[in-house]
Amino acid sequence: MIFYSHSITLPDGSKKGVKTIQTHNQGVVHNALISFEPSISFSIESQELKNLIEDICRYHDLGKYSEYFQKYLLTNDKIDSFLKAHARFGSYVIFQKYKDKDTITALFLYYIVVNHHLNLDDISGNEFSKKIDAQANEGYFNKQKITLADSLTLIKKELGEEDLEKHLTTPDGKLFYKTTKKVIQEPNIQNYFLINYLFSLLIEADKLDASDTKFYHKALIPTHLVDKYRPLIFSQLSDNQDINTFSQNELRSYGRLRVNQYLKRQDWQEHKLFTLTAPTGLGKTLMALDFGLKLREKIRQTEQREAQIIYALPFINIIEQSLQVYNEVFEGENINLLAHYQYADALEQTSKNETSNYNQKMMTLDTWQCDIVITTFVQFLQTLIGNRNKLLKKFNHFAGSIIILDEVQTIRLGQLPLIGASLFYLAKFLNTRIVLMTATKPKIYELANQEILKNEGEEAKSIELLPDYWEIFQCFKRTKIVSLISQKIEDENDFIEQIFIHKWSDEKSCIIVCNTVKRSLDVYNLIFELVDETINPVYYLSTNIIPARRQGIIDDIKSDLGVGLKPILVSTQCVEAGVDLDFDMGFRDLSPMDSIIQVAGRINRNNNPNKNYSPLYIIDFGDCKKIYDVVTQQQARLLLEKNTEILEDNYLDVIEEYFSNVAGDKSFIDSRKIFDAMKTLKYDSQEPKTDIAVSSFKVIDEKFPALSVFIEIDEMSVKYKVLFIKMITKEISQEEFSPYKKDFHQHIITVPSHLPKAKDLLKSDRYLVCEGIYLVPNNELEDFYNVVTGFIRTNENKEHSRFF
Repeated sequence: MIFYSHSITLPDGSKKGVKTIQTHNQGVVHNALISFEPSISFSIESQELKNLIEDICRYHDLGKYSEYFQKYLLTNDKIDSFLKAHARFGSYVIFQKYKDKDTITALFLYYIVVNHHLNLDDISGNEFSKKIDAQANEGYFNKQKITLADSLTLIKKELGEEDLEKHLTTPDGKLFYKTTKKVIQEPNIQNYFLINYLFSLLIEADKLDASDTKFYHKALIPTHLVDKYRPLIFSQLSDNQDINTFSQNELRSYGRLRVNQYLKRQDWQEHKLFTLTAPTGLGKTLMALDFGLKLREKIRQTEQREAQIIYALPFINIIEQSLQVYNEVFEGENINLLAHYQYADALEQTSKNETSNYNQKMMTLDTWQCDIVITTFVQFLQTLIGNRNKLLKKFNHFAGSIIILDEVQTIRLGQLPLIGASLFYLAKFLNTRIVLMTATKPKIYELANQEILKNEGEEAKSIELLPDYWEIFQCFKRTKIVSLISQKIEDENDFIEQIFIHKWSDEKSCIIVCNTVKRSLDVYNLIFELVDETINPVYYLSTNIIPARRQGIIDDIKSDLGVGLKPILVSTQCVEAGVDLDFDMGFRDLSPMDSIIQVAGRINRNNNPNKNYSPLYIIDFGDCKKIYDVVTQQQARLLLEKNTEILEDNYLDVIEEYFSNVAGDKSFIDSRKIFDAMKTLKYDSQEPKTDIAVSSFKVIDEKFPALSVFIEIDEMSVKYKVLFIKMITKEISQEEFSPYKKDFHQHIITVPSHLPKAKDLLKSDRYLVCEGIYLVPNNELEDFYNVVTGFIRTNENKEHSRFF
């Protein structure tokens, strides 16, 4: 008899087997062992780990040999859902094989195999208890086992397991319970990283083989590409160089050379954690890429492997900017660069295999089959700290990789200890090298040490790649932060009358950043009424506006600045990082100090000496604790009351003081609880609101339920909507829709469901495109959306209808 693992449905409705279990198992084993990184460092030796991986891959589909699964796969007969299920059967057997060697290892292998089509759950929870209840499941197991009897010799041969009969029994329930209890009572963070790594190897290898997606073998990347793209002004450092006399371009060259000096150290292999601290405008993107490529070459020379480079950023707009730079650097090179973020699509990616079908290309994207991947903090961090099967497919790619995390100051303060500790263990167990980049140096590892790692008897020590960054900061006198928080502001009118008109003049371009969309809209409308737009064009930018329009707004502002106009931009936090604009002055609502300094980076960005110490005024509308937290508000106020004027050359001193004051605060309770959940393998919870688990970790904290709303703003957007509907109704394929996917998503905004206009959308099914996406139709656009300020957030449309 031929046993199949996969089938297809033919046009006449019948089913046909297309891949045998033996062929599939061999493919899964092959993929997993190729992916395995020998340099990882667990308490289990490398060869033993490879043996475990091989057995996980061979046993994961053992249950597919049952008559019930084969009938389910190859016929249209109705089969009992418990009898056709295959994961539990193989997981019981692999537990029995290993229980006499080590019951904890046996439990982990069981856990991995039984969940290989699911998200990881709480190893001590009720759902997992149902899975391991051998007595309750014995009847199903024995019925499946009986159907294997006549083919057992063949199965043993295909599986490569002569002693299979010994293990074909249900485990002892008491042993299961005792082992699980021991794991919980003796928590060890290594267990989390070991399980995630083995689980990831299995599910990635399984999905790659099932979809016939080829495993990608990483290419050699030349180390000189950044130097070729952006030549250095001088080729080497000298002892008598005075950086205080350098231009901004010279400082960029100096920074790249200084960072790469680390690779000349004798002990370069010993360190895994790095920081790269440099002022805004110093070219950190190219600096880090150059370091990554040269570090990759050193690893290739010493470890005979090609390390994957993973570059993660917080916001889509700066991902797309960085992707453009990377593409320019790699132009003409045979390098696989993937961009994995919300609007990315398989058909847009660089691919050496143009014959691949759409599903294979999507699998290539989801499993990071490439040399370099650019992705989001959501993708990266919720893979590192998470339980979702879809995300964990790529967890194994962290092993031996070079990870660059840019703009790390955008990570929420309360999450810093958890993320710092997780990165420390990632480097420790998976031989990962990690570079944290920022202009404000948040104390991620210091907070991790104080709040988590000291209790584990560990300490994270990082190497600063730009050791004289303090002196480099002293070279910049572009801006200053001026605190006006002592002036009480009742509302937006009060801000305009008491502060704005006294600090601003029409010969100054200006940026105003508010904490909430509502506040920013109100300020925009008042500013629009106040100024002469022939001199001071007024712009609005926030997530309230469709993404397709945001870059155009930035381009319009740049154009105005280029011809000598003095535009005013009213915005929210979305301009804090990666937006290359250069204003004369600004105002910022009270927020975390690193966010304030990031906004200062949009002022006198090009370091015009005639504009030294251009001001960023800090005001307090009272919104800080709503958007961030009480601790952030208290610490920021404390600092700004003490330091009413802070010059750019002193920004680092202020940040140092800011982070020193928050250590040990209650805001880190959730960080500690999620870390404890990782240690005890509490991946999920039945009561997520009250019971913290690994799955509780979210990069973006959605404070209110939100709607995804497609804005039908013009004829092209109507076309994208029609094509999307055709795709979901299967009139066209995903591949046919793919060229329009990004444009479709660029017309979607996220809207809080409590807004009056959002409630209007919820009242009628005619606004529903599909589950989860609502529509503002073009013929009702004025009722819901303003082309300048975005989604209308009140029932009365008081916003100005100015068209570009």
